[in-house]
Amino acid sequence: MVEAFLKQVIADFKPYHATKGMTYEDGLLLIAAIRFFEVTGDPVYRDFLYRYMEAHIDDKGQIFHYSLEEYNIDNILAGNALFFLWDDSKDPRYINTLALLRSQLQTHPRTASGSFWHKLRYPNQIWLDGLYMGQVFYLRYALKFEEEGIAEDVLRQVENARKFLWDEKKQLYLHAYDETKSMQWADPVTGRSPNVWSRSVGWFAMALADLAESFAAIDESAAARMGALLKELVEGMLPHRDPVHKMWYQLVEKPELPGNYLETSGTAMMVYAILKGVRLGWLPAGMKKEALLTLRGLESRYLVEENGRRYLGGICQVAGLDNERRDGSDAYYLSEKISVNEIKGLGPYFFCYAEWMLQEQTIQ
Repeated sequence: MVEAFLKQVIADFKPYHATKGMTYEDGLLLIAAIRFFEVTGDPVYRDFLYRYMEAHIDDKGQIFHYSLEEYNIDNILAGNALFFLWDDSKDPRYINTLALLRSQLQTHPRTASGSFWHKLRYPNQIWLDGLYMGQVFYLRYALKFEEEGIAEDVLRQVENARKFLWDEKKQLYLHAYDETKSMQWADPVTGRSPNVWSRSVGWFAMALADLAESFAAIDESAAARMGALLKELVEGMLPHRDPVHKMWYQLVEKPELPGNYLETSGTAMMVYAILKGVRLGWLPAGMKKEALLTLRGLESRYLVEENGRRYLGGICQVAGLDNERRDGSDAYYLSEKISVNEIKGLGPYFFCYAEWMLQEQTIQ
């Protein structure tokens, strides 16, 4: 069933933003296609990747509608697909595109503590989202091209996220940190935003799982640190699952809040990270059963089939923080549109199945 669903999404695909470059939303589907190709060998997924790149880069490997000077960490994520395409084809355009994205990180603005700003328009801010957007690519690039110093930089930026965004009392991560403590959402003492947003925690959980896998090839102690942070994060989140569907709420620690709802994207991200953490040995084997219970609960709550087509609901369309409407409040997070078949939910949902299928193949 899940393969038919992914092929439906691929067949229906339109770029998330037609006038922007390789967006992170598109990147989630590209990564899902790679992972399903790797576990099934079905050429549908590989062909989709090449079609996408033909429409998004020129004959020199430059990305259409991309601006390096925007310094948006989100723009890095889709670049993870280029590693597969380079290995598969040896087309030099893909090396050029990889180098272009790497050059953004070379000059990307940083906080005083050494972390990439989330975006140029969000200066001096670390968002949990950004660890997945930038660091996974950054470390993979270092491994592929044997670039010195990046691994240490990645580790330092992950540690900054732990230092500035982990709430010891709650045993949970807050969404974002403002180094200047000047944003409307920033606590004047800690600089943290006030809420535990499920998808932001999910982004970081996926980053930790993927970084642990990459670090294992070069630095076992760094891999172990990623695994320990993942375990800490998961253990903090597990008590907040809904008892019926085993999902997480949009605002994780406020299940009784009027308007709060079980949210698909953050839940799916957590399931993927847990499944991968178990496979890599950083999480107890028993957590796999819990993750699969959550996946089944998500499907029972939000997955429907009508006229041969599948629809996954309960997905927060977008959320962020600024000095305008997006003030980090309960009301703000619950005001954003709830969508069906939105890629920020679909992508991680497919990741879960690709990881599960990989594990079943390994067992066999």
